[in-house]
Amino acid sequence: MSDEQVAEVPEEGVAQSVEAEDWRVAIPEEIRSHRSLSTIPDVGALAKSYVHAQQMIGADKVVVPSDGATDEQWNEFYEKIGRPADPGQYEIQSSDGDIPEMVDWYRQTAHELGLNNRQAGELFARYNQFAQNMNASGEVNREQFVAQAEADLRAEFGPAFEERIENGRAIVDQFSNPEIMEMQMADGTLLGDNPEFIKMVMHVGEFISSRMGEDQLEGMKVSNAMTVQDAQEELAKIRREGSPFWKSNDPEHDAYVRRGLELQEMIHG
Repeated sequence: MSDEQVAEVPEEGVAQSVEAEDWRVAIPEEIRSHRSLSTIPDVGALAKSYVHAQQMIGADKVVVPSDGATDEQWNEFYEKIGRPADPGQYEIQSSDGDIPEMVDWYRQTAHELGLNNRQAGELFARYNQFAQNMNASGEVNREQFVAQAEADLRAEFGPAFEERIENGRAIVDQFSNPEIMEMQMADGTLLGDNPEFIKMVMHVGEFISSRMGEDQLEGMKVSNAMTVQDAQEELAKIRREGSPFWKSNDPEHDAYVRRGLELQEMIHG
């Protein structure tokens, strides 16, 4: 084949072919392998990156301190991202129910952590909402706990419940500080809501009323109302083997049966 027959390849085609292989061959050799260019696939992407860099010139930039930065460097960083110069300058929306000492602690802590005004205010508002939701949940749980405890005690003491509970309150009023009833237990419940504590006080009241009699302790009442246990014990005596309850021809049979029915009603409500 003669030299005249060899087709000439335009210089533009050669450039495009070279660019397709590796656009970096067109830039100085000393920067071809720089890692900042490793993610740029072609000249077009390089141009876009350059334009973006030019747009960023003059914009405010903040460099995050490294792990080994000093406190001074971190403070400079916090100030650049908007931390107030003084903890008291945080614009926190506190309410009348907030404890002043707690709010002061929060401001100081937020300042030490480098929060800007927006972050500190938003975090405080969200914490308050969380606390309110938890308190509301706690109130509901306490109401349910108290209701269940009362139901159990009523079932146990039957008709004597009202008298025994009043006598228990009289014992607390007479011999203890009523505030003790608000003491919080390890499980989060209050002492005054604890069924076992209430029963203990009720038994103490019953013991004192049986020994001292009515009117000797303010608030004490004596109606001789029976508890469920009292009714069960009396019913067992009525139904003991050989009693008139089992003898239809005994003159006391009917009275025993009536009393048995009364006791059963007390026991089963």
